[in-house]
Amino acid sequence: MKQNSPALPLLSIVIPTRNRVPYAISAIQSILEIPDPRLELVVQDNSDSRDLESYVHENIKDNRFRYRYTPQPFSSIDNFNAAVELATGEYVCLIGDDDGVNPEIMEAASWAKSKNVDALALRTAVSYLWQGTGVPSTLFTKLVGGSLSVYGFCGRIRNADMEKEMRKLVRNGGSYYLDFNLPKLYHGLVHRRCLKAVHEKTGAYFGGLSPDIFASLAIACVANRVVVTDYPLTIAGACRGSGSVVEGAIKRHSKKLEDAPHFRDRGEYHWCELVPRVYIPETIWVDSGVAALRAMGREDLVRQLNLPKLAAYCVGANRGVTRPVLRDLFTGMRIVRKNPAIGAIHFAWSLLTGPGAKFARRVWNRFLMIIGTRGIYRIDGLANMVEASHALTRYLKENGQSFADCACRTTD
Repeated sequence: MKQNSPALPLLSIVIPTRNRVPYAISAIQSILEIPDPRLELVVQDNSDSRDLESYVHENIKDNRFRYRYTPQPFSSIDNFNAAVELATGEYVCLIGDDDGVNPEIMEAASWAKSKNVDALALRTAVSYLWQGTGVPSTLFTKLVGGSLSVYGFCGRIRNADMEKEMRKLVRNGGSYYLDFNLPKLYHGLVHRRCLKAVHEKTGAYFGGLSPDIFASLAIACVANRVVVTDYPLTIAGACRGSGSVVEGAIKRHSKKLEDAPHFRDRGEYHWCELVPRVYIPETIWVDSGVAALRAMGREDLVRQLNLPKLAAYCVGANRGVTRPVLRDLFTGMRIVRKNPAIGAIHFAWSLLTGPGAKFARRVWNRFLMIIGTRGIYRIDGLANMVEASHALTRYLKENGQSFADCACRTTD
């Protein structure tokens, strides 16, 4: 008699990790606590030591767990690609090794499957700050190590138009992609068919220098149905060395492109000729976005990139970059056959009018949260991601919040 092959997992949670063993262990522990056989957890390790590998072999006996160690030399992008390659789930969610998830993410994946959703994009409403990040507290952050912050969310699920959102992004200079309703593999759910389509088109799941931005735009080019929600299904962690902390360090240190650690073990890399050749977060983001659009054959969108606005973002957010940014702005304007003088006028106007309504609204909402007039709830004294995920679950239950209610309020 022919035996049926075992069903593939519904959801693969994928974690690429390097040299952050305590955080990765906590993430593994918290996710494997979810008592759902449809879950798969994948960890791709590229650490200098084999400490995490030893921990895994000695302590993890869960058949839902997949682990692989790959030694150096191996670039960050290679590690991300290898991580997704290991996943077998129908949906894939990528998180960092200092992040976590709400167990309701399994229910969300089941709902997405029932509605034939290609990508469920999450606007993360919860963050956890690990102890010892070295990040100073400011008026707008008020950081307390070991704290979980739950920001106000409405819990709606909305459909998103990918062509419209991508065009809005390039008109915004390709910057701040999180302000737009684009699919997200990093802190989002994406169906395997979309990842397969990207891989068939480009030969990889990730490219560029920023894997989350590359994946977002590449998936946007192939996804048929994308929905967006701010219901908290993942927890954005921040530890010493995490992306948000590193971006702060970029602003303080060398702006020379050749100093960017993103090029480590990458071999020859072609930097976009339209993006200023300075090492700052804004240029890394946009170069990766352009790499995705070009890999997916969307040169039409690349040619619509608002170069003066990109230059204004670069100068407005970073010190000491005005001269090289303006030099490369004029070069880029000539490449796309537009008048550099007109570009200079648009640059000045963009610099005067600021980074845009969405950015301004985000800063204003952050200020209202800090002074206590906008909903934010903080839970302190949490030692790790296991405790943070438990705290989030308790908070949602005590406040009568659930993904099931969120889905019931959604209209197709």
